[in-house]
Amino acid sequence: MSVQNKQLGQKAILIALFVCIIVLTGFSYYNYMESEEKVSFLQNEKSMIIQDLEQIQADLSNLSEENDVNNEVIRENKQRITLLIDSIKVLEVDYNLLHKYRRELLLLRNENRGLHRELDSVRRENILLAKEIDSAKLRLVELTRYSNTLKKSNEQLSDFSDSLISENIELSKELNKAPIKIASLKASAYKERSNGRMLLTNRISKTDRLRVCFVVLPNTLLQEGEQIFYVQFTDPDGTILGNNKTIDLNGKEVVYSKKIVVPFENSPLSVCDFIVVNELVDAGNYIVNVYHESNLLASSNFELK
Repeated sequence: MSVQNKQLGQKAILIALFVCIIVLTGFSYYNYMESEEKVSFLQNEKSMIIQDLEQIQADLSNLSEENDVNNEVIRENKQRITLLIDSIKVLEVDYNLLHKYRRELLLLRNENRGLHRELDSVRRENILLAKEIDSAKLRLVELTRYSNTLKKSNEQLSDFSDSLISENIELSKELNKAPIKIASLKASAYKERSNGRMLLTNRISKTDRLRVCFVVLPNTLLQEGEQIFYVQFTDPDGTILGNNKTIDLNGKEVVYSKKIVVPFENSPLSVCDFIVVNELVDAGNYIVNVYHESNLLASSNFELK
């Protein structure tokens, strides 16, 4: 009876050990699978974050091609993304780091949306500017028609009598002294790229061209022929830029940056020209003045940062 009890005890111990082994094996397998799932999840999240960062970086590159004004911010964000991607690739990511990277990704996305909003604003301003230009063209067409009407009227009046013709000649001599007029004076800064393309900018460090545009208005009281305009660019300190030559205009000395000769045909004429500048240093308001003979026709200013 004692031997039989001893054998039963041994069997019970063996069964208990076998059950423990099965439980430990199952627990180890469960921990292993859970660990594998965690590693797989972290790796997938890591890859998705890197992919999102690379997409934002590519989008920033496209933005820098369209707009030069925010290039400094775009460059800094691209550097941040590059460092962040390198850090994610090298480090072993856990849940805390994953949460940190996602916060940084969200911040970059918000900043990228802000840049897009600024670019959309610039596009809307360009559309409005295009509409203003179209409106100006329509006004110029109307002025041209009015000018042609005046010409025909003068031709009809010239046939009335020799006396009227003589009076008109004398009157024309007096009226020819009326000053010429310009409109839509605008100046802006540009940078010439290596491919010859001009890029509008407001950064003083990038400016190598200053451009001026204006419209010579028709005037039936003036004779057709060459008209000379003198353009004067000045920096915030009042220093005159460009050729910096001096001319005597009816007893008045004028220092100018560029001399522009245009064929005046008594019709609206758009005029654009530029001067080359090197290493501008003073940020602030720059002024452009346009002279004809001794008359200052118009002034405008623009800001460089």
